[in-house]
Amino acid sequence: MNGMKRNSWLTLLALVVVLGGLMWYVSGASGGGASGSVSTTTVSSIPVTGPYVEHGQYYDIAANYPTTTPMRGNAGQAALERIRSFIQNQIAQFKAQGNFANLTPQDIKMMGYASGKKESLDIAYLISTSPAGTPRTVSYIFTIYEDTLGAHGNTFFRTFTFDLKTGQELSIGDLFAPGQPYLATLSSLTRTNLTQNLGPNTNPQMLDSGTAPDEKNFQNFFLDNGTLAILFAPYDVAPYAAGPQTVRIPFSDLAGLLQPQYR
Repeated sequence: MNGMKRNSWLTLLALVVVLGGLMWYVSGASGGGASGSVSTTTVSSIPVTGPYVEHGQYYDIAANYPTTTPMRGNAGQAALERIRSFIQNQIAQFKAQGNFANLTPQDIKMMGYASGKKESLDIAYLISTSPAGTPRTVSYIFTIYEDTLGAHGNTFFRTFTFDLKTGQELSIGDLFAPGQPYLATLSSLTRTNLTQNLGPNTNPQMLDSGTAPDEKNFQNFFLDNGTLAILFAPYDVAPYAAGPQTVRIPFSDLAGLLQPQYR
């Protein structure tokens, strides 16, 4: 950063505010779905608190993550380690971007640290299992909110979905039977839903890019209450003012595409 600290992306409200607002982040705007079947609703999971808090001279960090899992044996330990590694990397990246150990007097004055301002990172999560009764999958749904004292903070998502029987971490493609056109289907359903929900906030170029039939556009997902939920962070499919978005697709709309064990 050549001595002068540049602004980064992503913020912390107080932990209570973030956890309280997390349901809004995950749910996005409410509204009707494609052909009346895809809806944007609140995840039927609960916030879970975790163990990491750090207060530096110029920053605050609060990171919540699981320390237990319904997965057993080595698979459970591997899943927890995968998540812990993600959390550690997020914290390390935040500190590296902040360059807090090498700030110059000019940096401190420009960023407002001398007047008590701090950068902040908050990581919170939800758990979702599917289907109800005898779950086959468990998902950990992380919301990362970062404030680097720019014009505004930003939010992004990271989800981990595991097969409880095999221990495998699932990508979006693993949910579907081989050879099925799932990306084209997800692209069509999410694009239609978001067009309806965003209304005047629709930016066709951003929407088309963010819902193109590319696996990376649908990598943050979870299974919950008979639906496949896809998360979109601010700027993924719409301007920042539109906020994050969630599209829930009922399994019935994916009939014949999903692997039988995940329906």
